[in-house]
Amino acid sequence: MERVDLAHEEAFRLGRLTVRPGLRQLVRDDGADEVVEPRVMQVLVALARTPGAILSRDDLTSSCWEGRVVGDDAINRVVSRLRRAADGIGEGGFRIETVTKVGYRLVLDGAAEAPARPEAGAVAELRRLKLDRRAMLIGAGAAATGAAGWWGWRRFAAPPAETPPPPEVAALMQQAAIAAQQGTAEGGSQALGLLRRVVALKPDYADGWGMLALAYAGAALGGAPSIEADMRSRAQAAIRRAESLDPDNAYASVATDALRPQVRHWASGERTLRTALERHPTNIFLLTSLSITLLSVGRCRECADVLARAIAVSPPTPGLVYSNVQALWAAGRPEEADRAMEAAYQLYPSHFAVWFTRYYILMFSGRAQESLAMSANVDRRPPGIPEFNFPMIDAVAKAMLSHAPADIDLAMKLNLEAAHRGKGFAENTIQFAAALGRIDTAFMVADAYFFNRGFQIGEFRFAPEQRTYQRRDLHRTQFLFYPSTQAMRADPRFEKLVADVGLAQYWKETGSKPDYKS
Repeated sequence: MERVDLAHEEAFRLGRLTVRPGLRQLVRDDGADEVVEPRVMQVLVALARTPGAILSRDDLTSSCWEGRVVGDDAINRVVSRLRRAADGIGEGGFRIETVTKVGYRLVLDGAAEAPARPEAGAVAELRRLKLDRRAMLIGAGAAATGAAGWWGWRRFAAPPAETPPPPEVAALMQQAAIAAQQGTAEGGSQALGLLRRVVALKPDYADGWGMLALAYAGAALGGAPSIEADMRSRAQAAIRRAESLDPDNAYASVATDALRPQVRHWASGERTLRTALERHPTNIFLLTSLSITLLSVGRCRECADVLARAIAVSPPTPGLVYSNVQALWAAGRPEEADRAMEAAYQLYPSHFAVWFTRYYILMFSGRAQESLAMSANVDRRPPGIPEFNFPMIDAVAKAMLSHAPADIDLAMKLNLEAAHRGKGFAENTIQFAAALGRIDTAFMVADAYFFNRGFQIGEFRFAPEQRTYQRRDLHRTQFLFYPSTQAMRADPRFEKLVADVGLAQYWKETGSKPDYKS
């Protein structure tokens, strides 16, 4: 059997899905998508090469495991994941059939037809999408405990092209959007390369330059510190070029806002976004960016309302659905948050942002046993997350259930160690400590996080192997207004914290109030 090399496999159709091997992505016709593990995609490609024909286990190890000896458990696990994808995002349009003591075969729903694989079909599909509101998915999701950098925690959205892009770059723009949606450093790098190609082919295309500016901004804020200055300079140059072609370019507005320090600059960022929205009222990127700003300053109910506007004009991308869940939760609408959470989990059960959002909301809302059940189901854990992360969060869930001092001590020990390594871990630890009644610990970690007092937090956002960074002077404040930190808001020290961070000045300047004060 010929080895499956995902990088050189063409996209093909499988029922209602477009399968993109190089991106490990299954994309349904309604815009829903799922990224699968490399081995899972290799096996799917091997079976799709000869649909209806039986492949033995030896065939699969030859083509997908380079002929290495692997146990039955490894193959069974991959086939199991494929079947979940077939029943989930594939909606039963295909199935993987076991032929006892022989092997496996791929069967399409009600037909023996082969998956469509010609390159022309893939190109036609990309052109058909024309980068409308269902096609543009630039940005990548990462929940409070996820893995991605700037693309995820700041700007995972689905910006529309208000006018179709030029035909000669439409496919490249779509590919860039899909790459960015992966929520990984690799995906961001791929998007950057594709967008450079867009502006080289079409140097007078304003949206191409605006999107390139966003890609450079993402690299500046979520990439290694050594490249920040260069990426920031390139982003600013791309913004200038976009605005010279279109002074009202929406993407240039968002890129400008992104490069501005967020802490102590919320008011100016909000003005920029609201002004741009007057010209582009249905631009998903602007709407989701404004929602993040509102959540960052404690205006959670308004954030949820803005996201409702975004949902009305966008397909349910992973970033949008998990952001909606968090906004509803923060806005004090738990029943709606639960419904939205389960809908998101059905659409994207293994997407790390969706998975972690569900785990934590269950845990913080008195359902820690269900969180532990999620983690115990190893096959449905999100791929790409270091193994140590799961026992660490499970310790918190167990402490939530038992309330035993020893369990709380263990949960705090594990998470405090992680808080020293990365800012994402520190954000989580603040929430865990507050929810477990360790308020002094929550404020201690907040001092380190916001003001570098007590201990230094590393510039990795999470684990080093995930290759996402967050500068020491780049802070988030959304988590200060989640239900998980309610105990902090009830403590007298909280008012000093929000004053020192600059939030009190924002509320005074804008004449607004955070939800917890209204």
